[in-house]
Amino acid sequence: MKIAVCIKMVPNSDQVKIDPKTHNLIREDVEMVINPSDMNALTEAIHIRELAGGTIDVFTMGIADAKNILYTALAIGADRAFLVTDRAFAGGDSLGTARVLATAVKNTDAYDLVLCGALSADGATGQVGPMIAELLGLPSVSLIKTAEEITGECITVSKSYKGQKLFLELSMPCLFTVGLGVNQPVLPTLRSQMKAKKKEIQVLTNTELGIDPSVIGKAGALSVVTDTYESEKSSTRSIMLEGDAEAAAKKIKDLMDEIMEKG
Repeated sequence: MKIAVCIKMVPNSDQVKIDPKTHNLIREDVEMVINPSDMNALTEAIHIRELAGGTIDVFTMGIADAKNILYTALAIGADRAFLVTDRAFAGGDSLGTARVLATAVKNTDAYDLVLCGALSADGATGQVGPMIAELLGLPSVSLIKTAEEITGECITVSKSYKGQKLFLELSMPCLFTVGLGVNQPVLPTLRSQMKAKKKEIQVLTNTELGIDPSVIGKAGALSVVTDTYESEKSSTRSIMLEGDAEAAAKKIKDLMDEIMEKG
C-alpha cells in the first residue's frame, strides 16, 4: 500500500495579520505548524498503514521554511517527505495549488491512496483535495471518519451523513479528505524528532515537475483576493442536557456529528 498525504503549513494562532496590499499572511514572528485537519489525515494514513502495511509519503507546497513541518511529519511516522517549492508557484489560488500538488504526487510514485485535510485553518476553502482528485482522475470522498476495511483493491470508509454512519466502498487508487477532530492526532516524541532531523527532505521544483507557468502561481490564478476583513463575531448558544449520563453522552455525540457534517 502506497499512501500520499498532502499537508500545509499554517499559523499556530488566530491572531494573524493580513498585508493590506498583497492580502497575504504576515508570517513574521508567527509560529507555523501543520494544518490541524492535515494532522488528522496523517494520523488516518498511519491507521491505514497498520491495516494494510505499506509506506507513507508527505508532500507540502511552500517556502523553504515549510521543511519544518515535513520534519514533524517524519517524526510522527511518515516514511518520506517532499518539499514542492518554486517562485513560479507563488501567488496561486486553490486550483493552482491543486495542480502543483497533483503533478508532484503523480510524478513521484503510483499511489494507492491520497489523503488531504478537509479544510485549511487559514483559507478554509475545502477545494484543494477534491481538485487534486479531479486532476488525477481519482474517485474521492470528502470528510471521511476512518477506513473500516481494505480488501484486495477496494477500501471501505465511513463518514457521517444526516446523523447516520455511512459506509462507502471505493476501488483504489482513490482520494479522501479527512475532517478536523475525527481522530486523536499522533504527536512526535523528542526522540522521533531528533531521528527525523537526520532524514532527507526531497525538494521538487518546477524544473522537475515541468508545469506550464501560465496555469500556476499568480499568472494562472483564476480567483483573486480583492479585500480582507475581520468576520463578525457570531453569538454562542448553550443547550441544557437533561437525563442521565448515557442520554447526555448520546446528545453530545449527536451535536458533534451535526457540527462535523456542516464542516
